[in-house]
Amino acid sequence: MNRAIRIGLIAEGEAELGVSIPYIKPEDGGKLIERDREGALHTIIRREINNLGLLDCDFVQRHPSISESRVFKRRVGHSILDPKYLAQVIIAWKPEEVDMILIVVDADDKLHQRQIDLERALNKIRDNHLDVNEQKISDRSAGGLAIKNFEMWLLADTQTVSSILGVELEPLENLEELDGGKGILENAIAQSTYLSENSSNQRPLQIRWKLAFEIDLAIIKNRCPNGYAIFAQHLVAATTVVANSIAGT
Repeated sequence: MNRAIRIGLIAEGEAELGVSIPYIKPEDGGKLIERDREGALHTIIRREINNLGLLDCDFVQRHPSISESRVFKRRVGHSILDPKYLAQVIIAWKPEEVDMILIVVDADDKLHQRQIDLERALNKIRDNHLDVNEQKISDRSAGGLAIKNFEMWLLADTQTVSSILGVELEPLENLEELDGGKGILENAIAQSTYLSENSSNQRPLQIRWKLAFEIDLAIIKNRCPNGYAIFAQHLVAATTVVANSIAGT
């Protein structure tokens, strides 16, 4: 049987997930996210998976946590690394809803601590990701650390970004040590007339999403070797396991 791989993606906010992170209604948890509501990170991940020539993928909306349902708020930022929160999210997904679970966080200026936090988060995911027999699944998850933040991944292919936005960007060196990535991209978007017909506050998200379709993934790997390249390796490994399992059912 061939079908799309179903992915549960946990990330920090709208820059990565676009408009797919509204205040989630309980009845929407576990459902596929419509592709026109995906964000830049969804697109980059799908491109990596499609490049394997295996299966397509869909992303699955998470179930709101107990506290989110109670106070009607959404969980973003580094709080997604909270072990108790993660356990709730992972347990809430039914085995038939997700095949693979991914988590991506920004390192910001706390690289060493974020590495520790991400490893702890992956262990929590693997402790709570269960199959239909309630056995732990340890080889169908992957974590990514955006150094210093997700915007650096989008900016890595500076030439393409500059061309699409119609804005000249200065050469950016040593991306994983560079400060101000968010500001650089935000300023470029503010100066650009690209998608200027969209005057809503969703325009920056729409532009990030469009960039994700066009930027060269090989360049991101080359320029972000300790963040994106490692995440891509782990993504490929987990995807291969899932694809082989689906093909064998």
